[in-house]
Amino acid sequence: MGAAIAGWVQGMATAGVGAVVGFLAAGRVGAAVGGALSGVVAIPFGRAVARGQPYQGPGGLRRCIVDATWSALNTWAGALFYGILRLRGNPLDVDRTRGRGSIWLVHGVVPRYATTIGMVKAGSNERIDRHEEVHVLQARLLGPLYLPLVAINYVIATLVPYWLLFSDRASYSVDSVAAYFERGVYPHVWHELWAYRVSRRHSS
Repeated sequence: MGAAIAGWVQGMATAGVGAVVGFLAAGRVGAAVGGALSGVVAIPFGRAVARGQPYQGPGGLRRCIVDATWSALNTWAGALFYGILRLRGNPLDVDRTRGRGSIWLVHGVVPRYATTIGMVKAGSNERIDRHEEVHVLQARLLGPLYLPLVAINYVIATLVPYWLLFSDRASYSVDSVAAYFERGVYPHVWHELWAYRVSRRHSS
């Protein structure tokens, strides 16, 4: 698929989803505001897709269509994420983006961790990228259900620490508020369990 066309498609999808989200929140005025604000981030995001060529190669057309339709909400969230991090000076890694089906930003958000929203990955590297790619796949498979399911599981795991029943307490000792989230909640939500399982299987 042509890189410029893919950029236009993802940019328009981002602006369109922003208008829909705005309409659901505040009717026609919200649609205008949401579409306009999303259009601001859609431009650099579309340029990143065109420049980085993540859809180059086999399966690229299918991924592009999914990201602009079924997974468009995740693409919109990823575009917002991309725009914020680019404003903070986080550079696009063009070489790693090309043909990977996802956009790479060089620096992470949280020290020692990579963060992936939609098809945008911040702070990934070759050692952990299998894990981050699982999150990209999860978003494409679950579409508009993905982000709500992630948020709901984080809330449940925070308020009801069910993970204490099956976690390895020696490896995941919880002795502070920070550890509660870093070693308790985070590694035991469903999408992280899935990603860690795949990445461990791939490395073994």
